[in-house]
Amino acid sequence: MIVVFLFVFTFRLGIVRGESMMPTYQNGQSVLVRRQSFLNSKFKRGDVVVLQKGRDVIIKRVAYLPGEEVKDPALVNVSYVRDLLDYYEQSPRLTSDGKKSMVPRIFVPAGFIVVLGDNPAVSEDSRFFGPVPLRDVLGNVIASPPAPAGLTPANE
Repeated sequence: MIVVFLFVFTFRLGIVRGESMMPTYQNGQSVLVRRQSFLNSKFKRGDVVVLQKGRDVIIKRVAYLPGEEVKDPALVNVSYVRDLLDYYEQSPRLTSDGKKSMVPRIFVPAGFIVVLGDNPAVSEDSRFFGPVPLRDVLGNVIASPPAPAGLTPANE
């Protein structure tokens, strides 16, 4: 009984919905998620996380951690178009001659992470909704069985 209790409160099963994490995870594939707790609250760049986004639960990859400078052109160039710069910390960029540039350096705020889908063509991620509060992360994906043969991209 204790083992079942520990498993239920430590792990959860999830089902991938959509194609934003292809080819790593297929639509309909199961994943085992270690629930977020004070014992495992650290993330690394590249971790795959499950998070609450509004009423949805989504799966994405951690691209930037709190305090890191965002250098991905896909994020920086889209930010001003979608008015996302308000969600990031900014400081002036210094040019090689020591003058301040008009393009600011963008940093992930404390308590937030930037997440991206592995399939950027169809993924709604931090390029669209900005950095994600750490409190919205439900856990890390730690395992997944291989996708069933019927779920491969060739059969879609």
